[in-house]
Amino acid sequence: MLTFEPIDVPHKSRFLAQVEFGHDRVTEQSFATLYSWSHKYHVELCFHDTFMFTRSRLHTQYHYTMPLGRGDLGKALRALERESEQQNQPFSLRGLTRPMISRIEEALPGRYAFTENRDSADYLYSAQDLIHLTGKKYHSKRNFIARFESQFAGRWSYEDLSADNLADVWAFQDHWCRKNDCASNISLQEESTTIALLLYNLEALEAIGGLLRIDGQVVAFTVGSRIGRDTMDINVEKADYDFVGSYPMINRAFAQRHCQEVSFINREEDLGLEGLRRAKLSYAPVEILMKHCAAIRGE
Repeated sequence: MLTFEPIDVPHKSRFLAQVEFGHDRVTEQSFATLYSWSHKYHVELCFHDTFMFTRSRLHTQYHYTMPLGRGDLGKALRALERESEQQNQPFSLRGLTRPMISRIEEALPGRYAFTENRDSADYLYSAQDLIHLTGKKYHSKRNFIARFESQFAGRWSYEDLSADNLADVWAFQDHWCRKNDCASNISLQEESTTIALLLYNLEALEAIGGLLRIDGQVVAFTVGSRIGRDTMDINVEKADYDFVGSYPMINRAFAQRHCQEVSFINREEDLGLEGLRRAKLSYAPVEILMKHCAAIRGE
């Protein structure tokens, strides 16, 4: 029998140890992401035998992700199926990449039907690409950065996030929300809660971040955390569009400061939003980590 409990900071070390069995670089294996969004998705963990199981709930439906650990994957998947039966719900496995599907098919051939979900695909970039922005494909990004540096010469600065400047970041987030009418947008309100959980648990989550100032005022910030050993996950990135070039500036500054020791940067999904998809594609991902859902075939 599997016993789940709400994800919490004390789970972090065990969670990170299990992620090493996956090496999948997906946001479903980012502790900071799961923890900071647990207020919406009710994320829960179970450590059973040699595996870690993760489930989330939206409304009344439970969804599971790829079991992580050493041992019999087929047995682990069957345990999740029994758990789903006990909840009197159809079995749903989400966030599956193609390599995960291969592992599942090897363990339980033909048992599941897989459906692609493009809107939840993660965008994976070369860290060195985003640090240096070299080549024709990044010409427009370099132009925006040059314009920013010229327009605000002597007036802008970059800082790492710390206890000393978190209040300034939160003041910017509040300003951004008023400017973008968060009060009438439930999705932006949920995002604000997520940002608060990230900012006020930076050290505990082993997350890192940075901010941009112009004339002393914060105009952009970002927060990232590791997925395994070689990937940085960008948990949040916010900038004021009125300061042209602020988005590519905070993107590059954070990469230069904190991504020298990783191979990849995961900038997460586009949620099917056309503008966000264009923005993510404009940074030339080295791979779009397509996600799939699995259901028991015939159900």
